[in-house]
Amino acid sequence: MDLQTHPFFKQMDKESVQALTRSALIQNLPRGTVIFEEGDLSDSIYLVLEGTIGFSKKVTNRGHLQISQSHKGEYFGEIGVLINDRRSLRAEAKTPCTIACIPGAALVSYLRKMPAPVQGLMQSIIAHLQGTTKKFVDDRIHQEKMALVGNMTNTIIHDFKNPFCLISLSSQLLRQRNNDPETQKLCQNIERQVDRMVSMVTELAEFSRGEHSINKVKLKLKDVFEEFRSLNHPYFENTHIQVSMEVPDVVIVGAKAKLFRVFQNLIGNAIEAFGERQGAVKVTGIVSHAEGNVQIFIEDNAGGIPEAIRDRLFEPFVSYGKREGTGLGTAIARSIVEAHGGSISYRTETGRGTIFTINLPISR
Repeated sequence: MDLQTHPFFKQMDKESVQALTRSALIQNLPRGTVIFEEGDLSDSIYLVLEGTIGFSKKVTNRGHLQISQSHKGEYFGEIGVLINDRRSLRAEAKTPCTIACIPGAALVSYLRKMPAPVQGLMQSIIAHLQGTTKKFVDDRIHQEKMALVGNMTNTIIHDFKNPFCLISLSSQLLRQRNNDPETQKLCQNIERQVDRMVSMVTELAEFSRGEHSINKVKLKLKDVFEEFRSLNHPYFENTHIQVSMEVPDVVIVGAKAKLFRVFQNLIGNAIEAFGERQGAVKVTGIVSHAEGNVQIFIEDNAGGIPEAIRDRLFEPFVSYGKREGTGLGTAIARSIVEAHGGSISYRTETGRGTIFTINLPISR
């Protein structure tokens, strides 16, 4: 967008536009550039020509809380200039941006002569206040939900502790009294599944507190998926979906139980998406030694993720068409992958299917 065509100048005469644009400094900012910090002097107004600017507030023990955003064709920084106060928020380039910085003195001088854009400025102020209020309310609701999940999970852990111990102990006694290989295998599977359930509930409690305890060790990716297949063999056998896994023989550093949770969620969601229809879920991978990571692809032909949740898929409490579930599965999966130093993304197409891509660092 050209500076002269910015909506900020819409109600100004040509002479005023030229005067203000002459005083403007055009800046091309890479992503992550801090434009001003909370508490800085309010000495300029900024016009967004390209990209997105994010505003955040410093929160004790939580870093910066995202409050609102300004996009191409909008402007910001006017509140501090008009009331001669310091910046109340931090401004940062959320994408590569181009902005025009107009000195506050030039704006104030113009307003004294030509008050036409005051209405636009007031509308901008109201929009900022509305955005701030919505963000604050959404954040409070999210905190309340996570606190509820945490309390619920702690209760579950307490109530399930004794039954889990009894199940595990009974399985161990059966193994000691029966040397039949099939019985031994079934009992071992019971014990591992009990451990998984305990781990999943504990993980949910950690997620509600915004933390992840991960003890990383070197793991062979092929062995991880072989064990995952073994644990889920009864489930895969009883479904009408064909599940195939072929990953590269590479070593990663991670927590096996945590990664199981990621694969269980994504593959389980893919199988559920088919309903009563037949289909296939395919797990593959490639290694990029240049980038030092392995890409794991989880692909299905279940018809694609519903458009209603695509933009919020990795947010907590997002679910669609399920009678059961908390809507936390993909949010937890992303937090686990990121805690491993990796990333997760997806591509989906209505009527066809979805491919999740997980990037994990490989061991040096």
